Amino acid sequence: MAVLTAKSPFRLELESAVLERHCANHPMTEKWARGELGCRALMGWAVEHWHWIKQMPAATYYRCAKAPEDVRRSEISNRMEEDDPKHSHRDIVLRFAQANGADLDEVRAGRGLPTTEAWANWLVSVAQNEHWIASLAANRVGTESQSPMLYSKVLPALREKYKFVEEDIEHFWLHSEVDIEHGDKGFELLEKHCTTPELREMAVHFARESAKMRWFYFDGIYLHYELGYSLR
Repeated sequence: MAVLTAKSPFRLELESAVLERHCANHPMTEKWARGELGCRALMGWAVEHWHWIKQMPAATYYRCAKAPEDVRRSEISNRMEEDDPKHSHRDIVLRFAQANGADLDEVRAGRGLPTTEAWANWLVSVAQNEHWIASLAANRVGTESQSPMLYSKVLPALREKYKFVEEDIEHFWLHSEVDIEHGDKGFELLEKHCTTPELREMAVHFARESAKMRWFYFDGIYLHYELGYSLR
């Protein structure tokens, strides 16, 4: 029988900070989970997620330039998995975009919404200019740890209401599983290296701010692609 390990107060504080603006609770996600979100918004989510992903290697490598060896190993392993040319996670996102009517040449030649650029630029700026702990908390906890709760919420609708084939929704079932491990590793590294109250406070702050930025990014997708407000 598996033994459940109690979470530390620090981890609970990190999780609570993200839950304040967890995108699983965004109005767009609620509509999506009911099977009521329009095809254009589904396409828009994929287009914007692709534009966001393509900027994340910079954040990874800025973070690694400052981080200790165990953090570098974890981050590089995560990055290589995401960018594996035989199974690129960017291509998985484009597959879902195409399934919802996107022209992939236009997607690759375009740019994200201002809200997408703001979120991506913020994460890169934190990685470049702040302590590596701030960047790790922002990426792994404030962003990546959201995936299991977020994607497991919309997966039933993608299968049962929208009737997508499994190949087209691979991003969602894959990341609802692998990001449990990725998020947990982020929490583990922060618990190991945040050895002072100041470092723990920094990590909680940047996890919270990252969740807010991702919520803002969801606002942009919902307003532009679903409600018809032009943000370009």
